[in-house]
Amino acid sequence: MEKPTSDEKVLAALAHASVLFAFFGPVGPTLIWAFQRNKSKYVRFHALQAMGYQALTFWAWFIGIFFAVFGGIVISIIIAAISNIETTDMSVFPFIVQPIIMLSIFGLFGLFFLVGIIGAVFCMLDRDFNYPIIGRWLKGKLFGEQIREEETEEWEDNWVSGICHSTAILQLWGIVTPLIVWFTQKERSAKLRFQALQAAIYQLIAFAAYIIGTVAYMAFIFIMIFGLMIFSGSPTSPNSELSPAAGIISMLFFAILMIFWLIIMIAMPIYYLLAGAASILTIRGKNFKYPIIGGIISSRITPQKVEEIIQS
Repeated sequence: MEKPTSDEKVLAALAHASVLFAFFGPVGPTLIWAFQRNKSKYVRFHALQAMGYQALTFWAWFIGIFFAVFGGIVISIIIAAISNIETTDMSVFPFIVQPIIMLSIFGLFGLFFLVGIIGAVFCMLDRDFNYPIIGRWLKGKLFGEQIREEETEEWEDNWVSGICHSTAILQLWGIVTPLIVWFTQKERSAKLRFQALQAAIYQLIAFAAYIIGTVAYMAFIFIMIFGLMIFSGSPTSPNSELSPAAGIISMLFFAILMIFWLIIMIAMPIYYLLAGAASILTIRGKNFKYPIIGGIISSRITPQKVEEIIQS
């Protein structure tokens, strides 16, 4: 890549510095990439780096927190066993588990922001900066000396498609990134258009299901409490016994609650696993389709575009 101008250094630094707003997903570097990809190879590279870092790091953080919680519980049990603390005495556990979890959360977030800020400073100082693993991989795949522009664009589309799917880890705000890609790149690449639209609709359906489920859950609790108040023998008396109808309502209430939480425990891992699989497969160049959603979107695109997607 040629020596960057001062404007290019500023834009590249902004792509990295937008890590401070990464709770909205990699929106900042995506916008910079979309409007600068044909103007500056330097900005293009750093924006693509920042997009990947800000999206994929959330997956690492999510997995890290899971292991931190699990590890905290295991350490608490081991300490309790070594100290001959009765397992029934759980009062000591929060003092061990909570600091581990909090240190993990703030430590990982601090490191996450710090690396992005370092990238911004390096760009302003005109120094070479690559994120661990993804930086050199991107440079080799997209800007290697032996790489043709057609190959660069193909790898770039694969990378951005994977980023679009990976933002499913973020509730609601993850939708913004694939929408930006779809609106700005839909005329350039049929493949990228298809994957970005898939990712946006997939996340939108999941968010709508979350809102509907939450409203239905709250309404159900209200109805059950209201029903118990009606069928209770004497709700104002603390010693009153529940009527048979109130007992049935209580059993029904807890049964439905158990079913509700069981559905959540099954649906959420499937949601994240599908998005993770979509991200990995599209980065590797596969034409991933979500169940049902992919077929519906394909049927809405013109036959010519579908043929382009299949051949790409």
